[in-house]
Amino acid sequence: MVLGVTAEMSAVYGTASDICLPFLINEGAFRGRLVRLTKSADAILTRHNYPKPISNLLAESMVAAVALASGLKYKGVFTFQIQGRGPVRALVVDITSDGALRGCVKFDESEFAEEVSRPRLEGGHPRLLGRDGYLAFTVDQGPDSERYQGIVDLAGESISDTVHHYFRQSEQLDSALKIVVTPPLDSDDSWCAAGLIIQRMPEDGDAQYYDAEEMEDAWRTAVIMLASLTDAELLDTKLSPLRLLRRLYGTVGVRVTAAKPLAAVCRCSRRRSESIIASFPVQEMKALAIDGMVSMTCEFCRAVYLFKESEIDNLTAKQRQEEKSVLS
Repeated sequence: MVLGVTAEMSAVYGTASDICLPFLINEGAFRGRLVRLTKSADAILTRHNYPKPISNLLAESMVAAVALASGLKYKGVFTFQIQGRGPVRALVVDITSDGALRGCVKFDESEFAEEVSRPRLEGGHPRLLGRDGYLAFTVDQGPDSERYQGIVDLAGESISDTVHHYFRQSEQLDSALKIVVTPPLDSDDSWCAAGLIIQRMPEDGDAQYYDAEEMEDAWRTAVIMLASLTDAELLDTKLSPLRLLRRLYGTVGVRVTAAKPLAAVCRCSRRRSESIIASFPVQEMKALAIDGMVSMTCEFCRAVYLFKESEIDNLTAKQRQEEKSVLS
């Protein structure tokens, strides 16, 4: 699968967007990833047409998911999932090791309308998700590999706060994360989301000449530098990722590694829909038919797959035959 920016990543990350660019600073003592989503974010959010606060939350989650997934070595699917007890019941983002990104949200419309009508401080995270939910990360590398999963309670006032909470509690890694989202300002504009994460390496990378006090000072400096990064700089697609990193961390030394292109790509298919239909009792599926047709809509890309009632029996028989073949 070929995704995202080509032409040697816009001449080595020149004006590249829809990209995750890993980097090292302070002689490898700290690592980071710069994420910028333009066409991919706009395609996903426009397709769903959620209310703006919901779209904003999904955009933040997509950036966080990419930033986290790109810090792992895996071949398969990384899933970022939130279960909430506020108006937003569930939020799912997944990204394949090839860079295919998708996401969706399930929310209660009446609760959402009631919640946003109340006068509150800015920051939609607590209002939309509630305080008793959780965030889960899952890495699925196929049936021959054991799944990895990390779970943490929702914390703080934003997606970034919850990610920080996860690293402190589960990974015990110092980290700092900044995420920025801008919605379309008019009908000709589009969504843009970006983020930058830095983390201390477990063994401080190759910077062994630092003593403990120097390392703490270096880390605090790196975090302060990140805090100095403006929203406009992070979102500016005319400011190349490489130039942005050099501007931000050039004084402490920055080295980039291979960039990962990203694209809004769904993995649904008619074949997968057939398998889902075949896994349910025949009469139960036929009861869902309207004018002789059973429809299935992908929650991620909104693609609709239609099946005639007469196909249901054949799909179930085909599924059973395939299962017998595998067992034999």
